[in-house]
Amino acid sequence: MSALHRMDSIRRQIEAWPFLIEDATDELLVLTDMALRHDSYANEQRDRRIVLEDNERLEFLGDAVLELMVREHLYINTNLNEGDMTQKSQNLISNNALAAMVRERCGGLGSLVQTSAAHNELSDRMLAGAFEAVLGAIYLCRGIETTRKIWERIALIPDAP
Repeated sequence: MSALHRMDSIRRQIEAWPFLIEDATDELLVLTDMALRHDSYANEQRDRRIVLEDNERLEFLGDAVLELMVREHLYINTNLNEGDMTQKSQNLISNNALAAMVRERCGGLGSLVQTSAAHNELSDRMLAGAFEAVLGAIYLCRGIETTRKIWERIALIPDAP
């Protein structure tokens, strides 16, 4: 896929439900492209003398943003004790749970994740990491409120389109 076609595909993905970002800046597109680049792909390209940044730093940020949003939601909307909130939070944002939500509710996001040729299929861990990285990119470009709305559309509205 050419770089231009990839950016167009990324733009279409973040304009669609559940992201609904219609006026994506170049910065958001570039960061989302990076968010969808697994370290195995970046390493494979490095072997070809092409230097690309992988999604690990964005994943680190997105993981923290996601955890904050989930914990805030549980605190505000439940009367659970700390232990139960911790367990519920871990269940919601585990790699398996996140990957299942992304596959079910985020259209073709998984098809945009770049991995090395050695990976025949996208693991839950890779997809969850890419999703967290995308949230990190959106957070950097659009802030917590936009990121929260996206998360709510994915996780808190079970029968959304």
